[in-house]
Amino acid sequence: MKKRVLIPFAAIGLLAAMSACGGKSVESAPKDGNTSEISEFTVKQVIKSAEQNYRVEMDGDTAYLDLYTTVQWPEEFGKADLKTLQDSLVTFCYGDTTGMAINDAMHAFLNDTSMFADMPGGKHITAVDSIPNADGVRTYFTAVNAQVSELTQDYATYQVTTSSYLGGAHPYTATRPFTYDLQSAKVLALDDILTPAGVDSIMPVIRTALSRQLEVPENMLERAGIFTSQLTKPGYPYISGNVLYFHYNPYEIAPYSAGMIDIPVYPYEIASFIKPEAKALFDTEY
Repeated sequence: MKKRVLIPFAAIGLLAAMSACGGKSVESAPKDGNTSEISEFTVKQVIKSAEQNYRVEMDGDTAYLDLYTTVQWPEEFGKADLKTLQDSLVTFCYGDTTGMAINDAMHAFLNDTSMFADMPGGKHITAVDSIPNADGVRTYFTAVNAQVSELTQDYATYQVTTSSYLGGAHPYTATRPFTYDLQSAKVLALDDILTPAGVDSIMPVIRTALSRQLEVPENMLERAGIFTSQLTKPGYPYISGNVLYFHYNPYEIAPYSAGMIDIPVYPYEIASFIKPEAKALFDTEY
């Protein structure tokens, strides 16, 4: 079994160098006769954070808007090419930002108050240093956060989460998870992981995995709160802990109260469908 670097997002600092199988830098054996080699996989990240507050006046009423974002920005993962990863993070965090550097994209996000463009009644939006800390202050917010949830010498898995409250019954939170293959320098779509036959056959596997997760028969998924008529395509695929997950955001296959749903599919369930070049991403013998 291969040994991997498994780093939860909460444990990643700004700059780290750690041992990992598959690293390019190898130390010589110690003088005590132990012949084990220690390889190194260098990890360098910068945590970028920014916030902007606004006062919003409309129809004689005053509210406040808080825009906040933080990104664990990758600068070095071993010797991997990170350009596509960096571009993908910018896009998944901030939308159509083609060609923008990360700092410019963050500033564009903080300067965007277009969500109030259709609000009635002579609105006026002014940047302020802070939001008053007092009862009765009406506050809206949008927050974008990108974090590493798992890092190995083969891949990095990210969770890009957007939370927003701009009025209505409740806030809304959605996550865009993805896995970046450090060897091929690409964000993995499902057809990068599975053969065409596997892609065509994955929905029955997902339904079976969901019924196992909810501990109900497949024909009872509807009664368990799943919108089975909407469970027709895979959620966002990502790899974590040697498992292929499919992520669904609120309302996609279940009501808001069900929250986000991540359905685990184990490698043995799809062993015949995993592409040869993707098998290295799963620490499993076939």
